[in-house]
Amino acid sequence: MRYFLCLLMVLIIPTTVFAQTGVIEGTVYSRGTDEPLAGAEVHIIELDKRIQTDEKGKFSIKEIPEGQYTISISLPNSESTEKISVTVEAGKTLTPNIFISAVDYQLEDVEVKTKRVPKSVSKKSIESQEITRIPGTAGDALRALPAIPGIGVANDFSGALYIRGGSDTDNLYYFDRVPVGYPYHFGGLVSSLSSEIIDRIDVYAGGYGAEYGVDSQAVIDIYSQSSSPENMRGKFNLNLLYSEGLLQGKIGEKGYWYAAGRRSYIDLFIGSLSFDTGAITAFPRFWDYQLKAGYDLSEKHQLFFNLFASGDKFAVQLDGENVDEDFRGDTSFESGFEGGGIHLRSSLTDRLTSYLSFTRSNFLFDVNFGPLISLYIDAPTYTLREDLSYEINEKHRLESGLILGLEPGEVTGTFTRIPDEGEVEFDIRFEDKFEINETVRGQRIETYLQDRYNLLPYLSVVFGLRTDYFSEIDEVSIQPRGSVRLELPNSSELQFAYGIYNQAPIPGQLSPSVGNPELKSSQASHYILELKRQLSPDTEIKMAAYYKNLANLVTADEASVYQNQGEGYAQGTEIFLRHRRGDKFFGWVSYAYALSKRRDRIGEPYRYYSFDQTHVATVAASYNLTPTWEFGAKWQYRTGNPYTPVIDASLILDPRNGKPIYLPNYGETNSERLPPYHRLDLRVSKAFRFNSWELGIFLELLNAYNRQNLLDYRYNEDYTERSSIYQLPIIPYLGITAEF
Repeated sequence: MRYFLCLLMVLIIPTTVFAQTGVIEGTVYSRGTDEPLAGAEVHIIELDKRIQTDEKGKFSIKEIPEGQYTISISLPNSESTEKISVTVEAGKTLTPNIFISAVDYQLEDVEVKTKRVPKSVSKKSIESQEITRIPGTAGDALRALPAIPGIGVANDFSGALYIRGGSDTDNLYYFDRVPVGYPYHFGGLVSSLSSEIIDRIDVYAGGYGAEYGVDSQAVIDIYSQSSSPENMRGKFNLNLLYSEGLLQGKIGEKGYWYAAGRRSYIDLFIGSLSFDTGAITAFPRFWDYQLKAGYDLSEKHQLFFNLFASGDKFAVQLDGENVDEDFRGDTSFESGFEGGGIHLRSSLTDRLTSYLSFTRSNFLFDVNFGPLISLYIDAPTYTLREDLSYEINEKHRLESGLILGLEPGEVTGTFTRIPDEGEVEFDIRFEDKFEINETVRGQRIETYLQDRYNLLPYLSVVFGLRTDYFSEIDEVSIQPRGSVRLELPNSSELQFAYGIYNQAPIPGQLSPSVGNPELKSSQASHYILELKRQLSPDTEIKMAAYYKNLANLVTADEASVYQNQGEGYAQGTEIFLRHRRGDKFFGWVSYAYALSKRRDRIGEPYRYYSFDQTHVATVAASYNLTPTWEFGAKWQYRTGNPYTPVIDASLILDPRNGKPIYLPNYGETNSERLPPYHRLDLRVSKAFRFNSWELGIFLELLNAYNRQNLLDYRYNEDYTERSSIYQLPIIPYLGITAEF
């Protein structure tokens, strides 16, 4: 009997022990490329067990007791870590796929010697890691830009950016070297480029080098992804306004591709909607798409092709006695753009590089407003661009470029002249309407030459000269630009930049029908001083002061509609403190002071520019509480926008029909301000990770404490009473993503 019991124990005990343990066999991948990561350390924290992944990114840990554990994954020579929670069950094998961002960092005791080329004045950048995580943007990359110091917007509904005291017409947008027709659907509802394919956004607020800028004082340079994961990857987003999707993959061993697109869908559920004074006959809808493919022809030649487009449309019918006679009837709006190009980057020699692009962009606009007003614009642009860079030695580099542009266009319709900024007396009902039937064929020739030179180990300079010729104004503009950078002993950089930036009049101002074809370019002189200091490997502070002098501005004139007779200036200071800790945390505090004034004619007093925002303060942060939970907040304060007050009204006879009508009498232009604007946005997101795909959910609370930010005033018929129109109230916003 004793022998039998001993034999039974020998048979039962090992089986019992095995039944109480489990196995984890997983694979570690790079989140950016989906490639397996060899040499990653896998650490079960509760058991203090450590193992490294093999050359295929795989690991196996056996005989793990039942229970819940935390697995930490880290990479050598990196600050990146990833933690996941797993539950081990007896007799079962877990096979998790773990994704980690492979972000390298440089150890303090390692010295890396590379060619250090002098930089132009520093740019402001938002990288892909931060773009879609900033609260209050619903994951929209371009909507995140007003969180950067020196960049403002008019209100919650506008996407027009005011950069260092300028207007949105001063800004030039590029997407992978192709001009963007317009950056936002319906003027600010959502950006016209999918955030899923954006790698980073560089903002040059002023003082930038000669390589940038035709007809602009600020450049927003948007870069899309230039690589793809080893296996095909997809991501789909669903939110309250639209749905979007992304697919990307490899082309052989040397190429990549992606395709992204989205469409709003409210119009699919609401075909029309009636109200007291009419009906919405075509509910607002928008769409856009982006395509890109690249291939390494050889070690010295890289080719890529991109194509993107966007469209907006809505229609409404107005009727009734309360609707002005000029606005009764059908009103429709349709706009869109398309862009594309083929690009070749080549290393012609060890020192000489070339970047050649041929691009086409086209802007379309079609509006019919009541029975009298209509406008159709078809404005394509064809551009051939070649940029060359030659390394004379490690301290000296020459850059040059040639840009040839052809701008054929067509404008037809019945329209008025374009009102000036600040011209509140403009009333489209009483302005003269002109028949427009114009064909435009403009040519541009742009060249630049730039020298970057390290004079001393701590002193470098950039000198450049840009020339632009535009056939429509038959003018050659010469624009010198340069900067000096000094490296200080306390890990700081001090930089001064100067530049001339010319802007040709917009097409409507040059129109023979409603403008003045004899206009010339306006001119801005930029003076910028910047100080940058790295407080620690994770923390930096930037300070800037700037002054812009503006001359030959185009303003309205009774004698010839428009003249180059305006003047102005903008000045300000900015402070930007940012801290970033891998994927765990990023945040910043910023403050900007600005003063922007204009005068429409020489001899008149200066007034506040309509886009002046004196004080703007922002606090933004996002924190990964766990590998799958993230919390964020953003608070912003802005000085109220200037506006022109109504002081009384006059009763006149309507020249169109002889009926009595009240017209407002205004005070001094932009002599008063709206109340200050401030708003808090909160964001929480949760990721659910499965073996081969990931589900994400985010919830944003816009205007969390329901601040009533004033948008404008509405007046009664005789302008004796006014009521307030407010911007966005507190709004919850839910989004869902699926990624495989």
